[in-house]
Amino acid sequence: MRKFCDEGGQRVIRGTSGRQQKGWVGSSPPRYARLDALRGIAILSVMVFHAAIIRPFQGPWWMRFVGQGDQGVGLFYMVSALTLVLSWQYRHHKDAAPAKAFWTRRFFRIAPLFYLMLLVTGLWTTGNPTVVPTTMQGHIFTWANLLAHVTFVFGWVPWFQNSWIGIEWSIGVEMTFYALFPFVMRRIFPKVSAWTFLVWGLMGAVLWPIILQHLWFTWPHWAHSFLLWSFPTQAIWFAAGLGMVKFDHGQTLRGWSTLWLMWALFLGWHEWSFQMANLLWVIPNYLLVWLTWKDYSGLSWLVHNRVLQYIGTRSYSLYLTHWFILGKVSDWSWANTHTLQGFALRLSVAGALSLAVSELSFRYIEKPGINWGKRLIAYWQWGYVKPGQSSRPSVKQVVYDKEQA
Repeated sequence: MRKFCDEGGQRVIRGTSGRQQKGWVGSSPPRYARLDALRGIAILSVMVFHAAIIRPFQGPWWMRFVGQGDQGVGLFYMVSALTLVLSWQYRHHKDAAPAKAFWTRRFFRIAPLFYLMLLVTGLWTTGNPTVVPTTMQGHIFTWANLLAHVTFVFGWVPWFQNSWIGIEWSIGVEMTFYALFPFVMRRIFPKVSAWTFLVWGLMGAVLWPIILQHLWFTWPHWAHSFLLWSFPTQAIWFAAGLGMVKFDHGQTLRGWSTLWLMWALFLGWHEWSFQMANLLWVIPNYLLVWLTWKDYSGLSWLVHNRVLQYIGTRSYSLYLTHWFILGKVSDWSWANTHTLQGFALRLSVAGALSLAVSELSFRYIEKPGINWGKRLIAYWQWGYVKPGQSSRPSVKQVVYDKEQA
């Protein structure tokens, strides 16, 4: 458990590791490395899942669990919602313009690498023809599609939603959440209960596909993914992350990690429809995130793993680059087989290449992008301004720690 005290006017956090973090004033909130481990778990599960479905095959019994790997996206969403709430609660009364500062941070966290991957996939792929009308096949990279992706509204357009990179639908969902987040935190979060968030999220996940299927027209087969990959359907994950902060949970009890493991094994063993799995996996993922946030000792072997934490810090780069790399690797003859051996080869080679590329993109694209956002926030005085400072601060005068990913 985490303990708080004040020393010399500075708030100090003591974790179970005994390490301390001082100097909060004027800085970003502390980063929870153990939550990075969950991001690592999430991206690894997604990569394993993609390596299996890109060349599907009938595998052994444990492949049932691989088939549930797409739920790692929901885990991303839940961790994102939790960490953003914690960050907002620390920053919003310190930043001069909290909403503008928030949007600037998130845009420059996401956009630079996303735009680069639009260019890379536009030059070396033909897009994703499985989720577009027949008339668009072979002509996916249009100016209208590019505009939708550059402005991040593609998630609301069925024929653009997942057409360019092949896995960008989740980025569209995330950016919609970012757009709404300051309003939610200012107008809704202080007034509603955690259960209200969960009910709203559940209603979105259940009712949105039903409403879309009962419109005056019939959805073509290629557009069915829009019913499942839209923000309202995925909002249950964000609602769970928001509600987690508001729930007044009791002390962590023995057996919670066992309950999480049993529920995850039960879900992984069975085959579920996408919509049902999207609802059922909220429960074990909620337990996993909550126990990790509270630093429950029963999960320390997992969430304090340095390798998972490292992978988690590179998870955004891994997510955006791995599908392109996996596609290229899968075209090689030795990896282009619908067998367990081909799956293992694809996963190991594409995984290693993706990790190497993600390290480069993290260092030379993500981190510079984050710094550009900091400079703009400092220049426009949207962030923290030291007491008594009336002039526009330089970048060096505004103290920002490592950006909350």
